[in-house]
Amino acid sequence: MINPDGFEELVAGIETELNQAVIEKRGTVAVMLARIAGAVYTEAIAAGVPHLLAQEMATDYWAKEIHPQAVVISEEAEDDE
Repeated sequence: MINPDGFEELVAGIETELNQAVIEKRGTVAVMLARIAGAVYTEAIAAGVPHLLAQEMATDYWAKEIHPQAVVISEEAEDDE
């Protein structure tokens, strides 16, 4: 006879492991994207791009990678309206 509680525990254990794997993968991707955004900023600065523009470039990259559907609105754009 199959123990229904044992099956539920097995499924719950698998679910926990999968959730943990997803969290770890998302964390790894976030760290990688942060490094790339930092590289965008430092390379732009090294190429002579002004700080604010380099910061916007890195922010745009970060926003597009983390939230591809999101639109970044700068403060200047809000003031123009």
